[in-house]
Amino acid sequence: MADPITARVLFSVWSGDPAVVVPSPPGAGKTRLVALLAAALAHRADLRVGIAAQTREQAVEIARRLGALTDRAALIWKAKAPLPDSGNTPVVTGRKARWPNDTGAILIGTTARWLFSDPDRIGADVLIVDEAWQCTYADLGALGAMARQVVCVGDPGQIAPVVTGDVSRWSDSETAPNLPAPLALQAAHGDSVGVVRLQHTWRLGARTTALIQPLFYPGLPFTSRRPPEHLSESSGPDLPELAHRPVRVIGGPTDPVLATQCAQRARELLDADVTTPDGQRAMTAADLAVVVPHVTQAAAVRALLSDHPDVLVGTANSLQGLERAAVVVLHPLAGYRTAEPFNLDPGRACVMLTRHRAHMTVVIDDATAHVLEHAEPSPAHATHTGLMAALHCTTIV
Repeated sequence: MADPITARVLFSVWSGDPAVVVPSPPGAGKTRLVALLAAALAHRADLRVGIAAQTREQAVEIARRLGALTDRAALIWKAKAPLPDSGNTPVVTGRKARWPNDTGAILIGTTARWLFSDPDRIGADVLIVDEAWQCTYADLGALGAMARQVVCVGDPGQIAPVVTGDVSRWSDSETAPNLPAPLALQAAHGDSVGVVRLQHTWRLGARTTALIQPLFYPGLPFTSRRPPEHLSESSGPDLPELAHRPVRVIGGPTDPVLATQCAQRARELLDADVTTPDGQRAMTAADLAVVVPHVTQAAAVRALLSDHPDVLVGTANSLQGLERAAVVVLHPLAGYRTAEPFNLDPGRACVMLTRHRAHMTVVIDDATAHVLEHAEPSPAHATHTGLMAALHCTTIV
């Protein structure tokens, strides 16, 4: 097999490893890996391969990818819901999901769908959990009834699973049911869990990789293999890969200056050109995103950019998994005078800072450095302190 990472994961599965974890940096081709791995296991080993995605959108994207690789895949969908555009992959609903009797095959569904399925009816030989760091250890344990072998693929820097119940009783446990599944799985079973690391990002440039990797991925060294891509002013120099815009905030996180500066910077970037290996062209609204911590901030920015509806504006949660040529980021601590757990969450910051390919501008509150100086020390605090120092070394725009 030409792809060495896929070959290593295949070898681990064929060797009988009960669990394989594949940690990945942002933009490393996780969806491509999942599709290639599933197709190879179904065709070369005649295995029944289940794929558990964390959202319906992710399941549909995987189905589209597999439709270009194999005719042995099917997407499991809710019976009364409108059918999605799954490309060449057929959609099966409810109890119509079945394995063929004589060949390997692939069934794709959300984790929630698999958890409500009958193992005796659609149990798989191998279950691939996509975006596994968004899956709780409790859900992974339940998914274990569906297959003898599990492969967990995902980004360890992403936002942890959202759990609404009280989990304080497990606060000191390395195998807590609310933890990201791969973390707890490795803590529980140690070296019996195979690990294959993705080592390159095809999205982030060298400057961004140097910023992000030591802060958010200390246990996952990776390098940039992004093709050359940059922004330039229409009649001026190239824009740096990373920049920041300091602002003075007096009205808290809803201070209009924050949304205004994000929108203003977005308009400036829309006047730029983007250069890729395919050539130079003008930026379009579809090339740009603005990512903010809160839904109310997103609504304010969206209103200010209402004449550019194709600009993607949203929170870290809503933009997780997406990318654009250029991104404007509102720092998660902007407007705050105390460092709250939500704003210090490393996963949220990591997602916000890794949506761009060619350029990112971070809008920073002048007071945030002072807030961090007086915050209670913690690993998340240390990450944000290092991040703030690094951002202040970037170009001011």
